Amino acid sequence: MDRKIVVTTVDFKRMVPVGKHAFFLQVFELDKQIFPHSSIEELYRYVYDIDALSVSIVQYHHQNKLIGQNIIQILKLILNGNPIFIISSRAGFLAEYRGGNRSLKSAIRVALNHKIRYPMYPLWFVPTIMHPKIYTLFASRSANFFPRVGKKMPQAHADVLQLLHSQYNDVEVRGENLYVHPYDLPKVMPEQLICLRIKTDLHNQFFMQHVPDYFAGIGLICICCLDFKTICETVVNLALDRKVY
Repeated sequence: MDRKIVVTTVDFKRMVPVGKHAFFLQVFELDKQIFPHSSIEELYRYVYDIDALSVSIVQYHHQNKLIGQNIIQILKLILNGNPIFIISSRAGFLAEYRGGNRSLKSAIRVALNHKIRYPMYPLWFVPTIMHPKIYTLFASRSANFFPRVGKKMPQAHADVLQLLHSQYNDVEVRGENLYVHPYDLPKVMPEQLICLRIKTDLHNQFFMQHVPDYFAGIGLICICCLDFKTICETVVNLALDRKVY
């Protein structure tokens, strides 16, 4: 089967009103296929957030069929009187098109473009991770991705998490700088969940230790400071398929 994927990117914040809602409904239609328990109100709040500087929607098409998307939001917030930027993403693909690190690569592109435009302001990547496999992907490509096994989280990272703590619903503290909360679980088969749980990787074990109930829709709030050094190291590690611990 031809696997040529066509990628398009739209900044939802900059779209003209004509056609904007129709595009939003298209985005939600695929989101609902991937996250069966998602609500249109939740997605609406995410893409129309008044604190968002930009909302990049990266979509992936195969033979004119929408097969995946990554909704990348960048917020502008104030911490200790200084502006900071927070990047998060909501990514998913139809089951038969998963793999290839596409969502991570698209997030890196958006982050790098933003960092070039605003080089003097801190940029923080703050995702909620739902799977040990996804956590391992991020943690194994950057030694500055927290929380992680065997390394204490820097205070600057902890301060940002404290700032964001109030923005999540039903947050539970499971240790020092370890926060989890309910999150939409992608549609997976039971055998896929079992496969994800039997890995021996240290990152996988760390995630399973602290979020054994991820299959019930519990996600781990993670954080990484995206300076130029970290972005470049992550790109190189991805290109070389090199893992860090």
